[in-house]
Amino acid sequence: MQGGVHLLTGLLLASLSKRKEFKLGAVFGAILPDIDLVIAAVAYLAIGEKASVIHRSLTHSLLFLILVPGIIISLNFIPKIKNKKNYDFLGLGIGLFFGLAIHILIDMMYLYGVIFLWPFSSQEIGFPFVAFANFDQGIASNVLKLKLLQTTDFYTDIFFFFIPVLILAYKMDVHKKIRLPVLVFVIVDFIVTTVFVGLAFNTNISYVDHVVYLYFLGTFFLFASVIAPILLRNVIREFKFNVWEMTIVIGLLIFSQFLFYV
Repeated sequence: MQGGVHLLTGLLLASLSKRKEFKLGAVFGAILPDIDLVIAAVAYLAIGEKASVIHRSLTHSLLFLILVPGIIISLNFIPKIKNKKNYDFLGLGIGLFFGLAIHILIDMMYLYGVIFLWPFSSQEIGFPFVAFANFDQGIASNVLKLKLLQTTDFYTDIFFFFIPVLILAYKMDVHKKIRLPVLVFVIVDFIVTTVFVGLAFNTNISYVDHVVYLYFLGTFFLFASVIAPILLRNVIREFKFNVWEMTIVIGLLIFSQFLFYV
C-alpha cells in the first residue's frame, strides 16, 4: 500500500487514544515496515533484481510484529530503566503493535501478499482486492496504471501526512528548527514525483525500469517518510481527528484508492 496511506492510518489510530506515546507508536509503527524498501533499494546496487525479495518479508512478518513491540514493552518492566527514564514504554509498545498490525493487514490487501511467516516460510499470505498478476504487462494501459500506482505513492506521503502535520506544527508553534526544511523537502518531493508521473507515459520505459529508477532516486524520500513521525513527534503526540474529520478522511481515502482500479 502507498506510504501516505499507511501514515494516514497511523494518524487515524492515534486519534482513538489520548495516550501520547500510543499516538507516537501507532504512527511510527504504521510506516516502519516500509524501511525494507530503503534496504532493498540499496541492496539492488549489489545483487540486482534479487533485492526485490527483501520487501514484505522480515519487516512484514509475525516475528517483527511480536518482537519489536515486545522489546519496547519489556522496558516498562525493568525497574532501572523505568525509574530512570520515567517514560511510557507500555503506551509506545502498544501503539507500535497496532501500527505494525494495520500496516501488514493493509498490505495483504494491496496487489500481492506478505511473507507473514518469515523466516519459517517464503509463501506470500494475502487477499488483494486486485492482484498484481491481473495486470497484463503486454497491455499498454495496464503498464501505465502500474507505473502511476507506484509513482503516486509519493504524492500520498505529501498530502495524507506531511501537509496536515506541518499545518498543525505551525498552529502549535513547535518544531521551529525543522519546519522549513520539512517544507522544502515536501516541495522537492512533489517536483520529483511529478517528473516521474510524466515519465510514466513514456512507452519506451518498461514498468520494471520505471520502478527501479523511481525507487533508487526516491530512497531518500522513503527514508524521510519512515523517520518523519520521530522528527515530528511533538505534533504526533497531540494529533487528533474529530469524528467528522475521520469520516471524511476515510471516505476520501477509499475513493482515491478505488479510482486506481477503474
